[in-house]
Amino acid sequence: MSDDFEIGKGEMFGDWLHERLSEEIHFEEEPSWMDRVSRIEARLQEGRDAAERLKVEVPWIEEVTAFTGPGRYIYLSRRLMEQFCDDEPVALIIAHEIAHHDLEHVTVFRGWSLTLKRVPGALLFGLAFHALERRLYGPEKECSADRHGMELCLTAGYDGHRCLRLFDILEDRALYLGDLDIVYGPDVESDDELSPDAGWKTKTRIWAWQRTRGYLPIRDRRKALLDYLARRGSASAPERPTS
Repeated sequence: MSDDFEIGKGEMFGDWLHERLSEEIHFEEEPSWMDRVSRIEARLQEGRDAAERLKVEVPWIEEVTAFTGPGRYIYLSRRLMEQFCDDEPVALIIAHEIAHHDLEHVTVFRGWSLTLKRVPGALLFGLAFHALERRLYGPEKECSADRHGMELCLTAGYDGHRCLRLFDILEDRALYLGDLDIVYGPDVESDDELSPDAGWKTKTRIWAWQRTRGYLPIRDRRKALLDYLARRGSASAPERPTS
């Protein structure tokens, strides 16, 4: 992929980021974990040239997160990965990050590299990078990455509705932590904030909300993908109760 860029003296941003993170953060090496990651990333990228394939790393950081940037690496935190017993939710996470590359979202980082290089410490850098990623992408890009990621999962033979188990587990965790905001968003009654038919007040409210959270609410993301599966002609499945 050609989405990496130089940050001086021929050094590529993606490799520089990976090196800085590896200096202070342990990457998972246990075969029982990495064999699973390798199996999923290979299945999602079957048919791609070896030089174009992305590599998933599993850093030991406390944040339950996944992120990517220019270069060839995707970062899926161990704390996030251990939430799931089945491959399908993990596949959707990885596919979502692959989608940011396929859709050229990572090019938004051009111009930020020198600023990011001045952030001290690999761990702080990684968290700052993820925060910047959420700010720059916005809900539209995140939703397009959700849709493209789901398409990658379906093409790889994963069951789309089993992939959506990702959002059920994220919702359960958020509710356990008392984070109702990320589950329901600013409008508890609506799961269609990005609908073309949404009123301007709703669009303004969700725009302001996402500036601090970076994503649409969990239920909105799940509903958008359920609608996508329905439009694509997938077999219907009962939705999770909303109350």
